[in-house]
Amino acid sequence: MNGTYDQIEFPIGDYWRRYHRHIGIGAVVILAIVVISSILYKVEADSEGVVLRFGKYAKTTEPGLHAKLFWPIEEVYVVPVQRIQILEFGFATAAAGRVTQYRRTEEHGDVARMLTGDLNLAHVEWVVQYRIKDAYNYLFKIGGARSSAVAVNDTIRSVSEAVMRKLVGDASVDEVITIGRDQIASDAKVQIQEMLNKFNTGVEVVTVKLKKATPPDAVKDAFDAVNRAKQNKERVINEAKGERNRQVPAARGNRDRAISEAEGYHERVVKTMTGRVNAFLAQLAQYEKAPEVTRSRLYLETMEEILSAVDSKIIIDESVRGLLPLLDLGSTGPLPATQKGGAR
Repeated sequence: MNGTYDQIEFPIGDYWRRYHRHIGIGAVVILAIVVISSILYKVEADSEGVVLRFGKYAKTTEPGLHAKLFWPIEEVYVVPVQRIQILEFGFATAAAGRVTQYRRTEEHGDVARMLTGDLNLAHVEWVVQYRIKDAYNYLFKIGGARSSAVAVNDTIRSVSEAVMRKLVGDASVDEVITIGRDQIASDAKVQIQEMLNKFNTGVEVVTVKLKKATPPDAVKDAFDAVNRAKQNKERVINEAKGERNRQVPAARGNRDRAISEAEGYHERVVKTMTGRVNAFLAQLAQYEKAPEVTRSRLYLETMEEILSAVDSKIIIDESVRGLLPLLDLGSTGPLPATQKGGAR
């Protein structure tokens, strides 16, 4: 046994005598690497480093390479203060890409199902984008440094869901699904930020987006039918308004034209009758001055006007008592000399 033991021990002792310096140097190098790695730390460009000394906040460091005391005296938490982080409500992104795939579970459906102000149900999905603006508050005000990320995310989720349910509950289903989406998202951003500030979460809400707002599947067909009816109603109203816009100007044009024609006729008649009255008054004045002369002149002017419109004329003497024998109904020539006489 002793001989065997000496044969085993001899090579180990020999190796130790040969390589103990190399082993010592290697141990020192490893220890130095461990010490240096525990002293030096790097903060990325989009982050800040929060240094704790004996578990209490000591300082905040900017991006770059820094040194600290070795653990457990000091430890560092690197917080991504410039990175935009996203929380999804009512759905979850399963695979991002050119065609993003989403996952919707019953739990997501419970979050998205909301009651509107007019007592209708709506399925609302939204996204909250935020970034960390105060690393100290983010680490220590909610949940502690080691669980801050989970605690802050849970807080943002609870606050966002409460605010969104309040806003949806104050709006009609039409506002939630169509015309009021942007306003609801804007109000949600403001109110979520106000509540997070009260909790000192150290988080800044960048944006709130409504991704999808639809009626629940159980009432979707009925809701679509109502929407189609409303669209038909709007179409009929718009067509009626268009027809009114075409007819009213035309009617107004006809009215204005008729009024203008009536006014023109009125003015023309008034002027004509005024001229006739003035002419009659002038004749009356002449008649009062010389009745016989005026009467003869009027008679001659009247006869001239009448006779100028007659094609053929027969002038007979006063002695002729009957006209029928004198009329040659089949002849177009001049009358016999016996038929000529004085005017009557």
